[in-house]
Amino acid sequence: MASSISYELFQAKQGVANGLATLDGSGLVLVSQLPAASIETYKGEYATSAALIAAYPTGLLADYAYVTATSSYWYWNAALATPAWVNQQITEAAYLLLSAAEQAAVPYIVVV
Repeated sequence: MASSISYELFQAKQGVANGLATLDGSGLVLVSQLPAASIETYKGEYATSAALIAAYPTGLLADYAYVTATSSYWYWNAALATPAWVNQQITEAAYLLLSAAEQAAVPYIVVV
């Protein structure tokens, strides 16, 4: 009897809010069951980095935005000593000043 009750409870909790996430055929959680914040990583286009920072003072892993003033994408980098938005394009000299963890945190394009 306990197993049939457990199975019924399990069935009732699948795929519902505050319940159990279900998996697709590949064993991944269905996108429809993920919170919007976890899949909406593109934060839009901003004229300047200051405008981006004003709109999003903090970010989450994988957040990125386009800044027209620098003609480049900026990424949220939580691996820095002080987490911040980071321009993907930096000089080689500036890149070499970063710690190994900072260098590995986002995909930098070194500008020479």
